[in-house]
Amino acid sequence: MKLRRRLLKEKETESINVSPLIDVVFILLIFFIVSASFVKVPGEKVVRPRTVTSESLQKNAILFALTAGNSLHYAGEKIAIDQVRSLVEGLRREVDAPVIIQVDQDADASRLAEVAREGKKAGATVSIATRKP
Repeated sequence: MKLRRRLLKEKETESINVSPLIDVVFILLIFFIVSASFVKVPGEKVVRPRTVTSESLQKNAILFALTAGNSLHYAGEKIAIDQVRSLVEGLRREVDAPVIIQVDQDADASRLAEVAREGKKAGATVSIATRKP
């Protein structure tokens, strides 16, 4: 009888309780998801022009891409220039973010000016992304 009790006690102590570990992992996962910042990429590859001087901007920004074929893209979708203002106004309600235009070096400068004008009308700071010197 004594031997049987001893064997039962040894079996009980051999198992490890992992439920506190799972709780800690879930709490860490929730923390990283909440604290992460998500950036929508314009979704179009552009060759940015070189510049002599440059400045790094915030990571949280509204990104547009103006391609060599003069098409404007946001979050992987092609959009019209007249949609820029309403889009920027809607996004700036959530977070005060600047507008960054990734423009191809072969794109039309007048289209770039139109996109920048629409972004400024929405009340945002507009910048042009370039390659580092």
